Amino acid sequence: MELFQCTKSVYKHVEMDVIEIYPPQLLFRHGYIYPGFFDESGVWMATDEEDVMHVISEHPSPEQDHWFQQHFKKV
Repeated sequence: MELFQCTKSVYKHVEMDVIEIYPPQLLFRHGYIYPGFFDESGVWMATDEEDVMHVISEHPSPEQDHWFQQHFKKV
């Protein structure tokens, strides 16, 4: 387990980030710290504001994942 701080709020999107949900559904809140878990398939997972698991990094080293770098940092 590692701790990650959200540096930019993350909202739910569907269809490859093309369609936004209204009203926006917040998944990860800016400034909050979330525990992350490295699972058996080699990705980092974290539980969102509604206790649903999401992939936050598809790379064993999160710092090398572009999406992760835009939204989180290791604490």
